[in-house]
Amino acid sequence: MKIKLITLLIAGIASLDATAQQDAGFSQYFFNQLEINPAYAGSREAISGTLINRSQWVGMPGSPVTQSLNMNGPVPNTRVGLGLQVYNDQEGPMRNTGVQATYSYYIPIGSYRLAFGLQGALNSLTVSGNNIVVENKNDPSFTNTAASSLIPDANFGLYLYKNRFYAGASVTHLLEPKFGIDNTATSEPAMFFRHYYLISGIVFKLNEVVDLRPSVQVTYVQAAPINIGYNVSLIFHEKYFAGVGMRTAQRIGINGTDNMFVAMIEYEVCNRFRIGCSYDSYLTSAQQYNDGTFEVMLGWDLNISKTTITSPRFF
Repeated sequence: MKIKLITLLIAGIASLDATAQQDAGFSQYFFNQLEINPAYAGSREAISGTLINRSQWVGMPGSPVTQSLNMNGPVPNTRVGLGLQVYNDQEGPMRNTGVQATYSYYIPIGSYRLAFGLQGALNSLTVSGNNIVVENKNDPSFTNTAASSLIPDANFGLYLYKNRFYAGASVTHLLEPKFGIDNTATSEPAMFFRHYYLISGIVFKLNEVVDLRPSVQVTYVQAAPINIGYNVSLIFHEKYFAGVGMRTAQRIGINGTDNMFVAMIEYEVCNRFRIGCSYDSYLTSAQQYNDGTFEVMLGWDLNISKTTITSPRFF
């Protein structure tokens, strides 16, 4: 009985997310594109890393909190890029921790490079009964209970880029893995749906001091409205970044759209380290129930070859 209830709980939580984005989303994705596109690995011509903490809907009990650490870089004297990522995504009683290994390969196309990337992933999903609020605290079905599933998965991506332009297409959860399966339960198992991403950006040189970096990210998940994010950043002296953005998606089952405003700043230190932070806020009445979303990023580039690292980097 206990296993059935936990299985149903996992399926219920996942079904709520099935109509929206299941992957963790980040506002500062410019230097963190490995999160959604494995073909990004090695594109920065250095051993690059990013550490991000995202606290969503601060002040709301059980709100999502995500940490991600990734490293990627080129294999010297080859066209191969490799990457490794670990992450932790907590939402209410449900936690998803995982690791992803990435392989990419690029071919030159004129002044551009076109990379192909593949990721293998292993996710561990756990639901803790101790974090579930129930009417009857003595209900034996939810006392000191936990359920977990170990889930393999895969992602694929394409990435076309040069110094001041990039465009990518990728799909995550290729295997659409199911989890929380209980052969004695009557409910359907929960699953990860495929996520499709299109992303592009370009940098315009306005003058000797200021560059302009507009970008767009489009996300589609089965049975959910398309989510579109627009961003524009001003870059001063090729190391100070200040930007604003908007994410919008059609509401599910009701009229209207959910719009979110994003503000961010980043600073590049000596072309080797960068720090950044962002703040997201709903432009609807939903904002009154939380204090917004905060994201902090630390990034670095380490040159292990004798070649000169392309500088500056805009993404």
